[in-house]
Amino acid sequence: MTYGLKAGLNLANATFKTSETGMPDFKSQMGLIEGIFVNFKLGPVAIQPELLYSQRGTKWNEYSGTDAVVTGHMRLNYIELPVLVKYSFLSGPAKPFVLAGPSIAFLMKSAYGYDVDYTDPAYMDYSEMYDFKDYLKKTDFAGVFGIGVDYKLPKFVVSLEARYYLGFTNVANADLQAELGITSAKNKGFSILIGIGL
Repeated sequence: MTYGLKAGLNLANATFKTSETGMPDFKSQMGLIEGIFVNFKLGPVAIQPELLYSQRGTKWNEYSGTDAVVTGHMRLNYIELPVLVKYSFLSGPAKPFVLAGPSIAFLMKSAYGYDVDYTDPAYMDYSEMYDFKDYLKKTDFAGVFGIGVDYKLPKFVVSLEARYYLGFTNVANADLQAELGITSAKNKGFSILIGIGL
């Protein structure tokens, strides 16, 4: 058994379906991902449950002019519980691996708003964010897929991995559908993680 810590960055985005026209071009938004893991080895295969704090959401260009740039944000903070099957290749200190498995996430906090960046330094940039939690479902089921490499050192194992998060749940509730015409909203995104295991 190996246990340890991991941390990294999310390049989070979302997929929307809507009954409205003129929806913006949603882009990836950077956030943190960090937590703990336990790895139960069964030969080249291992079962790896994790407990992660993960920042997700998306951003878009709301307005871009000669006077200011306004960027819209949807920021979602989750506690995620993935249970992954990990398969390692080769022998020796460096072991490439692939992993995949289901994940359930619980929404802890969400916000919706704008960053306003003025081109004139006489004006002060500012942000406005509003609580958005009542418009979203509280759980998200997803699939996680990734690749990486473990490197064994004398006293611990260092891992580097890239993974993709594909949300299966439509997290938009009835209020979001009624007010903004968004009939479906699903989380997605890439993550880069560094881990240390004992």
